[in-house]
Amino acid sequence: MKTILAFLALLVLVSSAAAQNNDELIASSFKGDFDAIKKNVEGGADVNYKNAQGQTAISLTYLYPDITEYLIGKGADVNSGDTPALVSAARFYSLDVMKLLLKAGADPNKAAVVKVDLAAPVRKLLEEEKSKGKKGNKYIVKAYEDQLKTLGSSTTYTTYALQNVLGYTNCLECARVLVVAGAKDYKNQLTGGNAVHEVATSYVPVSQRVASMQATIPALEQYGMGVPAWYKNIDIGGMGTADDLVRLLKDNKMDMEALDVNKRTPLMNAVMAPTIQEDVVMALVDNGANMKATGMNNETTEFARETADPEKIKVRFDFPGEGRNSNNGGGYSANMDLVTPKPKRVALISYYLYDAGKGKANITGVGTWRTPDYAGQSQVNGFYNKSIGKFKEAFAEKGITLLTPSEFLDTEAKAEAYYGFEQESAKKEKTAITRSKTRSSSSSAAGWTTTTYTTTTATVGTLKVAPYDEGYRNFFVANEAEDESIISNFQGGVFTANRKLTSSLGNELCKELGVDAVLVVYIATRKPKQLQDDYGVNAVVAIMLGPNPSRSEGADPEAKNLGQFYCGTRTFYGSPQIFKDSKGIFGQYDGMGNVLRAHAIKMSNYINGKDKSEE
Repeated sequence: MKTILAFLALLVLVSSAAAQNNDELIASSFKGDFDAIKKNVEGGADVNYKNAQGQTAISLTYLYPDITEYLIGKGADVNSGDTPALVSAARFYSLDVMKLLLKAGADPNKAAVVKVDLAAPVRKLLEEEKSKGKKGNKYIVKAYEDQLKTLGSSTTYTTYALQNVLGYTNCLECARVLVVAGAKDYKNQLTGGNAVHEVATSYVPVSQRVASMQATIPALEQYGMGVPAWYKNIDIGGMGTADDLVRLLKDNKMDMEALDVNKRTPLMNAVMAPTIQEDVVMALVDNGANMKATGMNNETTEFARETADPEKIKVRFDFPGEGRNSNNGGGYSANMDLVTPKPKRVALISYYLYDAGKGKANITGVGTWRTPDYAGQSQVNGFYNKSIGKFKEAFAEKGITLLTPSEFLDTEAKAEAYYGFEQESAKKEKTAITRSKTRSSSSSAAGWTTTTYTTTTATVGTLKVAPYDEGYRNFFVANEAEDESIISNFQGGVFTANRKLTSSLGNELCKELGVDAVLVVYIATRKPKQLQDDYGVNAVVAIMLGPNPSRSEGADPEAKNLGQFYCGTRTFYGSPQIFKDSKGIFGQYDGMGNVLRAHAIKMSNYINGKDKSEE
């Protein structure tokens, strides 16, 4: 009997120790503590143990490829846990872990199932509204009842790996490995939308995505979760554009015209978003989404027609009022015959959209307006994406390498110099447009007439916006005229008596960046009518600045023009050429590639001494 009791006691101790090891394995997996995980596994912990919360060790190590690989080697079930590791790895951009799991047999269509009563908050709101009796709003009651029908009686919430990738990471490679492994289209339990809907409603630019991902790190760590170094310093190389993701889904037979619970297609949701992201809309349309239900079109715009033929694009030279090649180095413009060797490495230090604003002050009222911030951002993104390739290629054909920020900021010192550079200018940058009108009214009493004057004023700030995520600064080079650009904006304009600007950018910044010259490009756009969403290109301007070939700090420490104006080019439209009208589903930006190619050719020919024309 004593022997039996001793055996039972030993069995209880062993079971208790194993249970303790199992719980410690879960805890160490959550923390990402590899040493503790090994200790517990070697101490007898069950790698497939599932706790009361539905967690297994491998379902918690989705940020750690080395730990995941170790657990797989110890026999861990890659599909275990209420929230399988693949679903969580997809949510957190953990591509290496996703690949390990799929190779080990993870099911790309196995969903995470979380116990939650989604309808509870809506039921509570409905009850509160009904409790008001006759004072309750019947329309609100109806809305809550309809929402409850949509939510159903489910007490669980289901999410899929592909849904998490598209909704939270922008990770093209993550989405690709899932569809290659057999991931199918899905239906979002809340919205009723499919994978294409997810891109249409959840896609955000890369830097915004990274910022939102990293913003969760303090909360995760406070919760006790281990966060590895790679997640704190995310490599964006695996992220794709909206077009990349939509194209992948389309190629894998995901439904481009699927309807959500509101009977909307992905494209309808994209164009009805509070802040429309044109790159998402373009991605859907370019991949065959039907525009009919949106009530919008993609008809050819004025700007598209005007810029379709590269040979017909007019580009003129722009120089300060004094002209060119002044005083062999004493003027504002460089004598390019003295610049030897010719510029070969040119930094594109600015590329931005510039709307100087429009205004009115007349009998109908006082007002000022310009392109809204969100629209300007989408527009400059579109122009840049359609033009930068052709711009660089045209310069390259003439022996000049045009460098973008990702190329000329190749050291930390250069990045600090560029982003910390304080530009100088003898001219003041104009940052707002104001319109005022004074009205008078008279009244008479007791033989006296009293006149009252009332002044109404409207002001709006100018808009300068660079392409998202490209790293450009908006250096000031010129003030565009209010209302509409004018053809004489440069001759006798900003560069006259502005040696501070030419020396600041053309000499100091050039030296800091280690380039031969710097280039600023801006696109002057206008919103012609205050209450109509039409947008047009008024002018396209390119300005190159560089060191003065006849002055140096060493030889002439008192010199005021160490930097000079090398060349300016301009395409001017007498009235804004519309590239996005109120019925257009997105802006038509392709022609900007032809425009800037023409600028690059004319500017390069002048810089290299092959164009002496006055035009």
